[in-house]
Amino acid sequence: MAVTKLAVCGLCSQSCLIDATVENDRIQSVMKAQGHPHVRGSLCVKGAAQKQFIHHPDRLTQPMKRVGPKGRGDFVPVSWDEAIGAIARRLLETREESGAKASVYYAGHPKWFRRALGDLAAVYGSPNYGSESSCCNRAHGIAWDLVYGCNLRPDAARCKTFLIWSSNPAYSRDGSLAQIRSVQKRGGKVIVVDPRVSPTAAAADIHLQINPGTDGALALALADVLIREDLYDRDFVERYCVGFEEFRAYAAEFPAERSAAICGVSAEKIVQTAREIAGGGLSILISSCSIVHCVNGVQNERAVIMLSALTGSFDRPGGNCSLTGETAALDDNHQNLAPRPDIGDDISGGAFPIWQKLVNEAQCIHLADVILTQQPYKVRNLISFGLNPQMWPEPDKMLKALESLEFLVVTDLFWNEACERADYVLPACTAVERDQVIVGQDNHLFFIPRPIGPGSKLPDVEIILRLAHAMGLHSEILDLPDFDAYLDYILRPTGVSLAELKTAPDGLTARKTKSGKPYSYERGLKTPSGKVEFVSSRLAACDRDGYSPLPEFRDWRTLAGDRERYPFLLVSGGRRAQFFHSCTYRVPWLSALEAHPLVFMHPDDIAKCGLANGGNALVRTPLGALRFTVAADIGVKPGVVHIYHDDPDGSINRLISSDWLDPISGFPSFRSSLCAVEAADEETGVL
Repeated sequence: MAVTKLAVCGLCSQSCLIDATVENDRIQSVMKAQGHPHVRGSLCVKGAAQKQFIHHPDRLTQPMKRVGPKGRGDFVPVSWDEAIGAIARRLLETREESGAKASVYYAGHPKWFRRALGDLAAVYGSPNYGSESSCCNRAHGIAWDLVYGCNLRPDAARCKTFLIWSSNPAYSRDGSLAQIRSVQKRGGKVIVVDPRVSPTAAAADIHLQINPGTDGALALALADVLIREDLYDRDFVERYCVGFEEFRAYAAEFPAERSAAICGVSAEKIVQTAREIAGGGLSILISSCSIVHCVNGVQNERAVIMLSALTGSFDRPGGNCSLTGETAALDDNHQNLAPRPDIGDDISGGAFPIWQKLVNEAQCIHLADVILTQQPYKVRNLISFGLNPQMWPEPDKMLKALESLEFLVVTDLFWNEACERADYVLPACTAVERDQVIVGQDNHLFFIPRPIGPGSKLPDVEIILRLAHAMGLHSEILDLPDFDAYLDYILRPTGVSLAELKTAPDGLTARKTKSGKPYSYERGLKTPSGKVEFVSSRLAACDRDGYSPLPEFRDWRTLAGDRERYPFLLVSGGRRAQFFHSCTYRVPWLSALEAHPLVFMHPDDIAKCGLANGGNALVRTPLGALRFTVAADIGVKPGVVHIYHDDPDGSINRLISSDWLDPISGFPSFRSSLCAVEAADEETGVL
């Protein structure tokens, strides 16, 4: 008989709550969670395809061991004890022979288990714990740390102006359009900065459709107007900021007229926007990776977020501020990692000193080069969870590196190209195949039993714990006996135990909470000066190219190469509603919604190139060419092309250089490269 159960979707990073109808241990359908006290459900188009995702024939179901040459696909099933024992022995032998740093521990998507994996790497003795944050989120955090020493969320519920910069939450965050409308209904303004006319931009009061990668020039022009017209918060700046006079002088080099020519937004609109954001209550929402996927990304984002301080909005209600009131929280922050040993000896080789200072994980963007060149030393083992080679620019190089490794372990949901090169493949549970504890509304806690059984699959944390136990590694987390103990562990800050929660089908209110404290600038910020830094003392200490203490704008278009041969600005990675990185392309319901891979172009550019909407085109960079289906889009700026990433039929990252990086963060320039577009027939388009 079919039964409907509350579940965590978990397909993307939002952890939305759904009602899953289950029969014979299989999901039959899903819908937005409804009728549960203290629970707000949500369901997007991706989550609606949960049934096909969970029960896909490519799912890994049991541990596998390679028995033939790499790449030939010869694997046999083995027990968990055999797999864990063999991996543990290999790691201990490598540490004895080559030192702990010869083993790299890597986490892709999802994020929830990273704290345990970070512990495993640290206690093992390796500085080489890394994650997909090497090209997602961490550069965004670096920019905020350099200016404010923290990264605060937008307080859209109380803001005067909601500034959404290079983000399209309409596709990435269910319910976001309702949030935008609520700001407007109470008289607030919504401003969107985006190179495209996205659904989010279409809902805005003001849309600044900038040229890709010119965010810094626009932000500096807005700052210049605020300062020239004496619209900035003079008291806040004088009391809580350093470096303002130098910043004032630098921003004066970007008057609205000059910046208009750079960023493609009229001077009049720049001035209008600056006047609109003045007066406090400016809440800024920035995508975790869009601005920073540029060779000048960190500096560009620094310029943008300085608008919060200039308007006196930082850590004040209605701005970007600390949580207020009493809040229950689980002890599961994936960025709360154990200190890494021997940080100066990690695989980055000191290439990104600000990253090493501010981010407690190794920058892995050069991992393929490190493996292939054996510099700064030889990496022998890679223990991975959710490894997606297509995440890297020039992913074919990463695939070659994986083939050359002595020992590779891949833990994942599906059989993929990394599995083909592995020595052991381990099957992990999805969110609906493992028990969950969550904090609902009103600080109410819930235990959510898994709606369907996992079979022989294990939660990622359980796999990590078994490896630690087999190697005799000890820490507060690694000494936990099993996954249940881990759930009980992360509940500790709430004062409620897992045993109690399991006996309370309607949940329990947290006994312990923590209170947010805004106005952190009054207590001293976690910057070297203790204040907001318009001039970064950390960057000043580095004395490297691209490390200007001021948020220097460098126009990537003048640095990128041959504009005559490659006239289009290539932007990759913008969201499609039905896709989440690579993992949903294999889902038939989602993959069939539109032709793909697509190159989105303005109709005028399609005509100039002699192309047709729905026809074929080659997108070419110095690395080669790939074939795409042309999609006309009047929301794309002329001269710009947009391509979603990770499509197995046309992975655009294959055309992005692995050397075209932000010098501060090491982030690739996924959203700031050059390309050409030309006609193609059905047969052409292979690198």
